[in-house]
Amino acid sequence: MQERRKRRGPIIDFLLLSLIVTLTTIILFIILSKDDFKFQKISASKESETESVNSHLSTESSAFPGIRIVTDVSNDKRTPFAIHYPQTDNEVFNDAVLQYISDSKENYLTSMKKNKDTDAMGELNISLETFPYREHYYSFVLTKMLYVGGANHEVSTKTFFINNETGEQITIQTLLQNDENNLSTLAVNVRKDLQKNLQLKDELFNDELLKATEPKWSNFNRFAIVDDSLQIYFDEYEIASGAAGTPIVKLPLSLINPLLASEFQIAMENVKPINPPPTGDPNKKRIALTFDDGPHPKVTEQILNILDKYHAKATFFMLGSRVQYYPDIVKDVLARGHEIGNHSWNHPVLTKLTQEQVMKEYNTTATEIEKAINQGATVFRPPYGATNDTINAEIPIPVVLWTIDTLDWKHRNAQQLLPHVKNNLHNNAIVLMHDIHQSTADGLDAVLAYLQEQGYEFVTVSEILPYRQ
Repeated sequence: MQERRKRRGPIIDFLLLSLIVTLTTIILFIILSKDDFKFQKISASKESETESVNSHLSTESSAFPGIRIVTDVSNDKRTPFAIHYPQTDNEVFNDAVLQYISDSKENYLTSMKKNKDTDAMGELNISLETFPYREHYYSFVLTKMLYVGGANHEVSTKTFFINNETGEQITIQTLLQNDENNLSTLAVNVRKDLQKNLQLKDELFNDELLKATEPKWSNFNRFAIVDDSLQIYFDEYEIASGAAGTPIVKLPLSLINPLLASEFQIAMENVKPINPPPTGDPNKKRIALTFDDGPHPKVTEQILNILDKYHAKATFFMLGSRVQYYPDIVKDVLARGHEIGNHSWNHPVLTKLTQEQVMKEYNTTATEIEKAINQGATVFRPPYGATNDTINAEIPIPVVLWTIDTLDWKHRNAQQLLPHVKNNLHNNAIVLMHDIHQSTADGLDAVLAYLQEQGYEFVTVSEILPYRQ
């Protein structure tokens, strides 16, 4: 019996020791888990201070190679927002953009949280415009509209200019060869442009203008290259009253070409005046057929087929509100050799709008056309032909009306189309028609047959303009 107790002693000791070790491990695990849980709770609470609203995030490809568009939308009743920003394959650039977006959201949500009026509804809208330059440069213009209470929205601009091949972000210093003299010349040109702008004449804050156009690099870091101009952006109320909106200075690259780094300079021998002198026979019969208010999913295609039959070129002045729904038709028009013009977004009488509203009509349509065909419209036609010198001066491309109105919009009769052309026919005429009326498509063949028989060459508006000077 004594021997059995001695044999059991070590076994019991081993079991007791194992039990103690196991219990100790469990207790330590529970303690550490609680600490980790506390840490997670603290971290989550910090994040919730700025991420307290649900949003829908999506990423889509764009018409620009290597560029994706990120959309972040929240329909929260008190703090809604809609944000669009670019994304590339370069993480450094993406981080810079995301930092701006995150800061904007955080400031907005924090400001709304501090707003004691719990019924007040805020708004944050960040829109994106993309402007390609040459093969691999892109300007991104982010326009932020913010409302957190009070009388007015705040409108500001943030820009990025990148080499999409290398991911390098191009600063204003790089653009101007890091040359202080170039900066001073740019500053003089920007200030002069603002001071001579008739639309801003009574709205400018002179002291603020002088300060904002001092030759300091920081004053000109909001810029973009758009087509053949360098655009400098100013925030709302920065240099002018709210009636001026967000002033933009557009300097032709041909004007500042010597200031630019070599990779951004343009070949001056290739710079053409808006209406170059005619090079062909001035007595040759030419006519420009134009079609307004499209594209139309049925009629435009019919008109394109008739034009093909006679090997005729034409110009299509398109509404942005229709381009957004039928981008494939826009591509087809361009692919068949025709010219595409801007005809505003939704066809208002421009002379009854403010200048800011006029430019919105133009710019939103220009953006939509560029999105569809990866290039801009080359001519502009104001709806109803309603324009004035102020509007014409602001539109950056030629403003074109017509010399023959077929009145197809009025009579809607295929049989009347040709008589209206015949009775008003002259050389270098610009003919107004509409590619939204079936009667126009039905009567067009007869018009083309007659004009061809009379020896007319069918050209685009841009091709005929030099002969109308």
